[in-house]
Amino acid sequence: MKLIKEAYEKNLIVLYLDNYNLAEVPPEIGRLENLKELDLYDNDLTELTPKIGELKNLNELNLSRNHLTLLPPEIGELGKLTKLYLFYNQLIKLPPEIRKLKNLTEIDLTGNQLTLLPSEIGELGKLTKFSLYHNKLAQLPPEIGKLENLEELDISNNQLAQLPPEMGKLRNLVKLSLCHNNLEELPPEISELTKLKQLDISNNPLLSPPPEIVSRGMDAILTYLKQTKTTENNEAKLILVGNGEVGKTCLINRLITGKFVEDKITEGINISKWVIPAPDSGNSKIKLNIWDFGGQEIYHATHQFFLTKRSVYILVWNARKTKDYDHIYYWLHTIEAFGEDSPIILVMSKMNESNDDLNLKDLRSKFPQIVDYVKIDSYDGKGIKRLTDIICETAWSLPLMRTKWVDSWFKVRQELEELGKNWITYERFYEICKSKGLDDKNIIVLDEYLNDLGVTLHFKDRIALKDIVILKPEWATNAFYKILSTKFVLDNEGILMQSELNRIWDIETYPSSVYSQLMELMNKFELAYELPDRSGYLIAELLPKNEPDFMWNEKDNLYFYYCYNYFLPSSIITRFIVRMHKEIEKKENDMPLCWREGVVLNLQNSRALIKMKRDEKEIEIKITGNNKRGALGAICNELDQINASIKKISVRTEIPCNCSQNCLWRFPYEKLLNAEINNVEILQCLESFKSISVSSLLAGYNRIDERLDEYKNNDPSRQIVQNFVVSPNFMMKSETNPIIKVEQKTDVRTSVNVNLEIDLPQIQTDFDNLKEEIENLDPKLESELDKIQDSLDEVSASSEKETLKKPLNKIYRLLAKLSDPDSNYNKAITGTLKGIEYAQKLGRTYNKFAPWLAMPQVPDLFLGNKNLSKKSVMHVEKPR
Repeated sequence: MKLIKEAYEKNLIVLYLDNYNLAEVPPEIGRLENLKELDLYDNDLTELTPKIGELKNLNELNLSRNHLTLLPPEIGELGKLTKLYLFYNQLIKLPPEIRKLKNLTEIDLTGNQLTLLPSEIGELGKLTKFSLYHNKLAQLPPEIGKLENLEELDISNNQLAQLPPEMGKLRNLVKLSLCHNNLEELPPEISELTKLKQLDISNNPLLSPPPEIVSRGMDAILTYLKQTKTTENNEAKLILVGNGEVGKTCLINRLITGKFVEDKITEGINISKWVIPAPDSGNSKIKLNIWDFGGQEIYHATHQFFLTKRSVYILVWNARKTKDYDHIYYWLHTIEAFGEDSPIILVMSKMNESNDDLNLKDLRSKFPQIVDYVKIDSYDGKGIKRLTDIICETAWSLPLMRTKWVDSWFKVRQELEELGKNWITYERFYEICKSKGLDDKNIIVLDEYLNDLGVTLHFKDRIALKDIVILKPEWATNAFYKILSTKFVLDNEGILMQSELNRIWDIETYPSSVYSQLMELMNKFELAYELPDRSGYLIAELLPKNEPDFMWNEKDNLYFYYCYNYFLPSSIITRFIVRMHKEIEKKENDMPLCWREGVVLNLQNSRALIKMKRDEKEIEIKITGNNKRGALGAICNELDQINASIKKISVRTEIPCNCSQNCLWRFPYEKLLNAEINNVEILQCLESFKSISVSSLLAGYNRIDERLDEYKNNDPSRQIVQNFVVSPNFMMKSETNPIIKVEQKTDVRTSVNVNLEIDLPQIQTDFDNLKEEIENLDPKLESELDKIQDSLDEVSASSEKETLKKPLNKIYRLLAKLSDPDSNYNKAITGTLKGIEYAQKLGRTYNKFAPWLAMPQVPDLFLGNKNLSKKSVMHVEKPR
């Protein structure tokens, strides 16, 4: 081969043959005995000549993006090799001779077909970076524990069901990625990785540590793994919902006691305990905490805080009442929105009085989480045995069933239950934990874990709540419901005076010393806010139903609509009122101008009317004044946060057509932005069929990514937390997913608010800009960038989620290389302000997608690295 001959004659030490369409490497390559770096990236190699073993001085070998299935044994002769890149080939195994590469510090096997690693891999004692991303590994050899100098290990996107305990010997490990595997538990030995700074365990069916621990970050995970765990705790939540007077409480009594007990209407929530034998499991028992929800409409808005995932739901309806049947869809949507994919058992009560039926096939097609349908009668017990069996089987199949608790934690929980108290001080809680041998770190983790499970309530982030630990959540919830059931507060337009609390709460159950904490808790859950003069509170759910009379100038209004598909939770507007109470306009009597389904605000030198239209399933926003854009940004920010807190909800935003004054047509706001991004200038109104300018429709509206910036700039006193998510659980904390990337001492917030109509074209544009800049700086990188671009071009806003992962995975790998000082990409953009800015912008756009797709995020250090020092870089073009 002429090129090899020339390289030999020039005594080359570096040879780049990347993207040459080579089908083979000529044997003459072995003559280049002084070669230190050989790049055969992106060719068509299916095998490698044994002569490669004659390159005794080779330090770096890049064979990535070829079609290699095997490596020749002679690869082991490259004794001076320090870096070996083999990503995106078809390797099915590694030769045992790889053990001879004693000086290897970095090996990248990303994107191959490896099903196992040879035990000889453990002899690469100098290895510091090891990537096995996207292979087919079902297990790791114990010898991996011998890689004691390893600092970075990526074994994500494999088929690992377990990890060897020897992983704990990797004491120098700083980064460990285990995402997208089949791991149900992490070995306790992982806790011995004391230098670990970054851990990615997302997208595994983990039972140990449980998601509540995982969501607390790496410190909590390692603390949990260090503890002894032998106590099995088969516990679950059984939640009964349905309209009032359908027989939920009678059903619970029949299930627990086996007898019919007529009971009064449930006000708020009743919590009972029921222990049943586990199916086919010897002596195992299931402890069910039964939450019986009052069905009255006044309670519905508050139920969302207690409808949790990983629970069993029983939806009870009474066929005697047609209205109950009509409300089945309402309850199914409610469970879906707040309980996610939890199993649902449909129960028709009082079957002796009416034996109506459901179209179960149709319901299951819309709600696949329905596991069964049972007809029962609590009076004579018909159907109860079958229902008990279904509950037992369903509960036993819940995630985290049969997992073991940390022994000392379980002892703390037992003592807390035995106290029989509604609440204790945090000091007392701390003393109990200490008495069971817990250190301070364990106490913090356990405190948060119990809170996340809903076993206790403790909110350290609020001064008024940090010194009280509520041991019986129903004690607090029933305090709320007593207020919601109080007629004189309803008659007083939702105003509750401080002096009236003792009329609602009995002194024995609720001593006056806890009044302030309970009302602070109501504010925490966005049920109430304290009046400016601190004389009382406004209870949003007890505001008047009817809209009051007030003047509104309809001229020159800015309109904006949130439209909800299928389901509009009634609590959204009342939560919004609590959030925005400082901006609510006052009436002549100094009362706030708001009602149960609407509010008038004064903010940003503008006046805004926000109103829920229940029948249309939409929220209408009308704004007039000097800064309509700023006001809209403030309003949308709060509504977006509330919507993001609801796990499964479908919402779109719309703005009205301006073709005429009375046109009823509305355009999807996000699609208008997408049209503008794609240089679409004219759209057609489907009411009048007139042509409308896109720019005229968008005049006066903010782009979505401008809302927060403008709001913050106009009103810096407001603290904006862009990714704050409220859980449908009884705690204000994100429970959407296990943490995507766990970093030490990092506050990880997860946002899943992706709009494909806008964000996908944006990431394509950001990538195109960066691609053009990199190609100008280093033409050798063009081929790989073209492949990423091709992958991005294959997807659209209508693509399935899984389809989008492929190009976004490629973007992530690119961003990882851009942040690696040793990569060609980093070397290309270092010192170029435009290149750095393009890379950072692509990183930020990618990070919008990452939580939604459960992919790793780009570290903030890279995104904030705006002052990379310049250094001299010489780029040599490949001969053409």
